[in-house]
Amino acid sequence: MQPPTTGPGGAGRDDEGGFASPPCLAARIAPDYFDPLAVDAQQARDVARWRKAQREELLARRAALSIAQRQAAAAAIATALDELLAEHLPDIRGRVVAGYWPIRSEPDLRPWLARLHERGAIPALPEVERPASPLVFRPWHPGAAMRRGHWNIPVPANTETVKPDVVLAPLVGWDGSGYRLGYGGGYFDRTLAARRPLAFGTGLQAARLATIYPQPHDIRLAAIVTECGVQYRGRA
Repeated sequence: MQPPTTGPGGAGRDDEGGFASPPCLAARIAPDYFDPLAVDAQQARDVARWRKAQREELLARRAALSIAQRQAAAAAIATALDELLAEHLPDIRGRVVAGYWPIRSEPDLRPWLARLHERGAIPALPEVERPASPLVFRPWHPGAAMRRGHWNIPVPANTETVKPDVVLAPLVGWDGSGYRLGYGGGYFDRTLAARRPLAFGTGLQAARLATIYPQPHDIRLAAIVTECGVQYRGRA
Protein backbone atom coordinates (compact mmCIF):
# COMPACT_ATOMS: atom_id res chain seq x y z
CA MET A 1 0.00 0.00 0.00
CA GLN A 2 1.22 3.49 -0.83
CA PRO A 3 1.28 6.53 1.46
CA PRO A 4 -1.62 8.97 1.13
CA THR A 5 -2.40 10.57 -2.19
CA THR A 6 -4.10 13.95 -1.94
CA GLY A 7 -7.58 13.85 -3.42
CA PRO A 8 -9.58 16.62 -5.05
CA GLY A 9 -10.46 18.11 -1.68
CA GLY A 10 -6.83 18.53 -0.55
CA ALA A 11 -5.89 17.88 3.07
CA GLY A 12 -8.52 16.07 5.10
CA ARG A 13 -9.67 15.65 8.67
CA ASP A 14 -10.45 12.70 10.86
CA ASP A 15 -13.95 11.59 11.78
CA GLU A 16 -13.95 13.80 14.85
CA GLY A 17 -12.85 16.94 13.06
CA GLY A 18 -9.23 16.54 14.10
CA PHE A 19 -6.61 18.87 12.75
CA ALA A 20 -4.88 18.05 9.48
CA SER A 21 -4.98 14.27 9.67
CA PRO A 22 -4.03 12.05 6.70
CA PRO A 23 -6.72 12.27 3.99
CA CYS A 24 -7.20 8.60 3.13
CA LEU A 25 -7.22 5.07 4.55
CA ALA A 26 -3.66 5.63 5.71
CA ALA A 27 -5.18 7.39 8.72
CA ARG A 28 -6.35 3.98 9.95
CA ILE A 29 -2.91 2.37 9.70
CA ALA A 30 -0.12 2.67 12.23
CA PRO A 31 2.29 5.43 11.13
CA ASP A 32 5.25 3.08 11.29
CA TYR A 33 3.64 0.89 8.60
CA PHE A 34 5.34 3.15 6.08
CA ASP A 35 9.02 2.31 6.08
CA PRO A 36 10.97 5.56 6.70
CA LEU A 37 13.87 4.08 4.71
CA ALA A 38 11.73 3.27 1.67
CA VAL A 39 12.85 4.89 -1.55
CA ASP A 40 9.98 3.82 -3.81
CA ALA A 41 9.56 6.63 -6.35
CA GLN A 42 5.75 6.56 -6.39
CA GLN A 43 5.56 6.58 -2.62
CA ALA A 44 7.94 9.55 -2.50
CA ARG A 45 5.74 11.44 -4.99
CA ASP A 46 2.61 10.63 -3.02
CA VAL A 47 4.20 11.81 0.23
CA ALA A 48 5.39 15.03 -1.44
CA ARG A 49 1.86 15.79 -2.70
CA TRP A 50 0.36 15.02 0.68
CA ARG A 51 2.89 17.22 2.45
CA LYS A 52 2.20 20.09 0.07
CA ALA A 53 -1.53 19.94 0.87
CA GLN A 54 -0.86 19.72 4.61
CA ARG A 55 1.60 22.58 4.44
CA GLU A 56 -0.89 24.87 2.71
CA GLU A 57 -3.63 24.14 5.24
CA LEU A 58 -1.36 24.51 8.25
CA LEU A 59 0.06 27.81 7.02
CA ALA A 60 -3.41 29.17 6.32
CA ARG A 61 -4.58 28.27 9.81
CA ARG A 62 -1.51 29.81 11.38
CA ALA A 63 -1.94 33.01 9.39
CA ALA A 64 -5.51 33.30 10.67
CA LEU A 65 -4.34 33.66 14.28
CA SER A 66 -4.51 37.09 15.84
CA ILE A 67 -1.36 38.96 16.82
CA ALA A 68 -2.27 38.48 20.47
CA GLN A 69 -2.58 34.71 19.97
CA ARG A 70 0.81 34.56 18.26
CA GLN A 71 2.45 36.59 21.00
CA ALA A 72 0.95 34.39 23.72
CA ALA A 73 2.14 31.26 21.91
CA ALA A 74 5.65 32.67 21.51
CA ALA A 75 5.84 33.56 25.22
CA ALA A 76 4.77 30.06 26.24
CA ILE A 77 7.25 28.45 23.82
CA ALA A 78 10.02 30.63 25.27
CA THR A 79 9.22 29.40 28.78
CA ALA A 80 9.45 25.77 27.64
CA LEU A 81 12.71 26.48 25.81
CA ASP A 82 14.19 27.89 29.02
CA GLU A 83 13.40 24.58 30.72
CA LEU A 84 15.03 22.60 27.91
CA LEU A 85 18.15 24.74 27.94
CA ALA A 86 18.42 24.34 31.71
CA GLU A 87 18.51 20.57 31.14
CA HIS A 88 20.96 20.54 28.23
CA LEU A 89 23.08 23.67 28.77
CA PRO A 90 22.93 24.75 32.42
CA ASP A 91 25.61 27.41 31.79
CA ILE A 92 24.58 29.32 28.69
CA ARG A 93 27.46 31.80 28.79
CA GLY A 94 29.46 31.72 25.57
CA ARG A 95 27.21 29.08 23.99
CA VAL A 96 25.76 29.69 20.52
CA VAL A 97 21.99 29.42 20.21
CA ALA A 98 20.61 29.80 16.69
CA GLY A 99 17.08 31.04 16.27
CA TYR A 100 15.37 32.38 13.17
CA TRP A 101 13.86 35.59 11.85
CA PRO A 102 10.08 34.98 11.96
CA ILE A 103 8.28 34.72 8.63
CA ARG A 104 4.76 33.72 7.62
CA SER A 105 3.22 34.17 11.08
CA GLU A 106 5.85 32.06 12.87
CA PRO A 107 6.12 32.51 16.66
CA ASP A 108 8.50 35.43 17.20
CA LEU A 109 11.27 34.22 19.52
CA ARG A 110 13.58 37.19 19.05
CA PRO A 111 12.72 38.56 22.54
CA TRP A 112 13.82 35.20 23.97
CA LEU A 113 17.07 35.35 21.99
CA ALA A 114 17.61 38.88 23.31
CA ARG A 115 17.26 37.61 26.90
CA LEU A 116 19.80 34.89 26.18
CA HIS A 117 22.17 37.57 24.89
CA GLU A 118 21.77 39.43 28.18
CA ARG A 119 22.72 36.22 30.00
CA GLY A 120 25.95 35.88 28.03
CA ALA A 121 24.89 33.54 25.24
CA ILE A 122 25.67 34.18 21.57
CA PRO A 123 22.45 34.27 19.54
CA ALA A 124 22.73 33.51 15.85
CA LEU A 125 20.51 33.55 12.77
CA PRO A 126 20.65 31.27 9.73
CA GLU A 127 21.44 32.31 6.18
CA VAL A 128 21.15 30.54 2.84
CA GLU A 129 24.65 31.20 1.56
CA ARG A 130 24.40 28.84 -1.42
CA PRO A 131 21.33 27.18 -2.95
CA ALA A 132 20.72 23.55 -2.03
CA SER A 133 23.43 23.66 0.69
CA PRO A 134 23.41 23.59 4.50
CA LEU A 135 22.67 26.88 6.20
CA VAL A 136 25.39 29.02 7.71
CA PHE A 137 24.88 30.84 11.00
CA ARG A 138 25.91 34.41 11.79
CA PRO A 139 25.99 36.02 15.24
CA TRP A 140 23.12 38.38 16.00
CA HIS A 141 22.09 40.69 18.81
CA PRO A 142 19.29 43.23 19.26
CA GLY A 143 20.01 46.27 17.12
CA ALA A 144 22.49 44.43 14.88
CA ALA A 145 22.82 45.68 11.30
CA MET A 146 20.79 43.51 8.93
CA ARG A 147 20.52 42.96 5.19
CA ARG A 148 18.14 41.08 2.92
CA GLY A 149 19.05 37.46 2.29
CA HIS A 150 17.48 34.56 0.40
CA TRP A 151 13.70 35.02 -0.06
CA ASN A 152 14.23 38.56 1.33
CA ILE A 153 14.55 37.21 4.87
CA PRO A 154 16.68 39.57 7.01
CA VAL A 155 20.10 38.19 7.95
CA PRO A 156 22.96 39.74 9.97
CA ALA A 157 25.09 42.06 7.86
CA ASN A 158 28.33 40.69 9.30
CA THR A 159 30.31 37.97 7.52
CA GLU A 160 31.33 36.03 10.64
CA THR A 161 30.07 32.47 10.98
CA VAL A 162 29.55 30.51 14.18
CA LYS A 163 28.84 26.87 15.01
CA PRO A 164 25.61 26.58 17.02
CA ASP A 165 25.36 24.48 20.15
CA VAL A 166 21.57 24.60 19.78
CA VAL A 167 19.47 25.24 16.67
CA LEU A 168 15.79 26.13 16.70
CA ALA A 169 14.01 24.57 13.74
CA PRO A 170 10.68 26.28 12.90
CA LEU A 171 7.81 23.85 12.43
CA VAL A 172 5.04 24.13 9.88
CA GLY A 173 3.91 20.73 11.12
CA TRP A 174 5.29 18.00 13.39
CA ASP A 175 4.56 14.53 14.69
CA GLY A 176 4.96 12.66 17.96
CA SER A 177 8.00 10.78 16.69
CA GLY A 178 10.13 13.93 16.56
CA TYR A 179 9.91 14.71 12.85
CA ARG A 180 9.16 18.13 11.36
CA LEU A 181 7.28 19.35 8.32
CA GLY A 182 9.03 22.44 7.02
CA TYR A 183 8.52 24.71 4.04
CA GLY A 184 9.78 22.16 1.54
CA GLY A 185 13.12 23.69 0.62
CA GLY A 186 15.15 21.12 2.53
CA TYR A 187 17.57 23.63 4.06
CA PHE A 188 17.06 22.64 7.68
CA ASP A 189 17.24 18.94 6.84
CA ARG A 190 20.56 19.46 5.03
CA THR A 191 21.84 21.54 7.93
CA LEU A 192 20.86 19.03 10.61
CA ALA A 193 22.38 16.19 8.60
CA ALA A 194 25.65 18.05 7.96
CA ARG A 195 26.15 19.88 11.28
CA ARG A 196 24.41 17.54 13.76
CA PRO A 197 23.58 20.28 16.29
CA LEU A 198 21.19 19.87 19.19
CA ALA A 199 17.96 20.74 17.35
CA PHE A 200 14.74 21.86 19.02
CA GLY A 201 11.64 22.17 16.84
CA THR A 202 9.38 25.11 17.71
CA GLY A 203 5.82 25.52 16.50
CA LEU A 204 2.15 25.40 17.39
CA GLN A 205 0.32 22.59 19.14
CA ALA A 206 -2.42 22.68 16.48
CA ALA A 207 0.17 21.78 13.84
CA ARG A 208 0.58 18.25 15.15
CA LEU A 209 0.06 15.47 12.58
CA ALA A 210 -0.36 11.76 13.15
CA THR A 211 2.83 11.33 11.11
CA ILE A 212 4.73 13.24 8.44
CA TYR A 213 5.57 9.91 6.74
CA PRO A 214 9.32 10.37 7.29
CA GLN A 215 11.53 9.87 4.27
CA PRO A 216 15.28 9.06 4.17
CA HIS A 217 16.22 12.76 4.21
CA ASP A 218 14.14 13.63 7.28
CA ILE A 219 16.11 14.15 10.49
CA ARG A 220 14.58 13.44 13.88
CA LEU A 221 14.77 16.40 16.28
CA ALA A 222 16.14 16.32 19.81
CA ALA A 223 12.95 17.92 21.12
CA ILE A 224 9.73 19.56 19.96
CA VAL A 225 8.28 22.53 21.84
CA THR A 226 4.89 24.18 21.44
CA GLU A 227 2.87 26.64 23.49
CA CYS A 228 1.74 23.58 25.49
CA GLY A 229 5.28 22.74 26.54
CA VAL A 230 7.75 20.06 25.50
CA GLN A 231 5.88 17.58 23.31
CA TYR A 232 8.74 15.30 22.32
CA ARG A 233 12.11 14.41 23.81
CA GLY A 234 14.60 12.29 21.96
CA ARG A 235 16.46 9.48 23.63
CA ALA A 236 19.43 10.67 25.65
